[in-house]
Amino acid sequence: MLIAICDDSKEDMDLLMGYVRRYDPGLAVRTYSSARELLASYPTEKPDIVFMDIEMEPPNGFEAAQRLRAEQVGPIIVFTTQTLNYAVRGYGLALRYLPKPIDYGTFSEALELALRERTPQRISVSTESGTEIMNVAELLWFEVFGHNVCFHMADKRELQVRCTFSSVLEQVRPCDFAQIHKSYCVNLSFVERAEQNSVVLTDGTTLPVGRSFVKSFRERLGNFLRGR
Repeated sequence: MLIAICDDSKEDMDLLMGYVRRYDPGLAVRTYSSARELLASYPTEKPDIVFMDIEMEPPNGFEAAQRLRAEQVGPIIVFTTQTLNYAVRGYGLALRYLPKPIDYGTFSEALELALRERTPQRISVSTESGTEIMNVAELLWFEVFGHNVCFHMADKRELQVRCTFSSVLEQVRPCDFAQIHKSYCVNLSFVERAEQNSVVLTDGTTLPVGRSFVKSFRERLGNFLRGR
């Protein structure tokens, strides 16, 4: 597990590095003084979790996060920031926003959450050829039609299985998923934008939010963004 800290303030960078060492001395840490430096090293380093300052010289942290999200399996990003003005723009980009100055308790909660997210969670469905096991972190959304459920994966694969929608909903209940319609369920980690009656995912997919699901979806998304 590799943790990256990207911040143009050496004081803030050293503080967070100390927090990581305090949380678990066995975790590997790399530091970057600019988003440009992080992006240049990403193809070889590929950190699992990135603590990213937003207010940096171009590209800023938000722009760098957008580029990292374009990777097939990008890192989990936690923004560190002087302001939460970017939070509304950050659907699907950051797991958490940590306002500076950051205390150890706030940091350790975010790190623990990120480590849990990075640990693969799996679901299984029975197919004609056996059992298909899927990594939840790679599942964008799934839908039901007739007696089949179609799983849409981050790598563009689609898997169609004859099973019940309710059985899959039960398996993803402990994970960061939300049912938005009688036929659709989405991975909140891939929500880029929530509109009045629809949701846009990071791959550009737009799905309707059923009238009876609007309130529960907004509550679920709000809790997710607050790390609850």
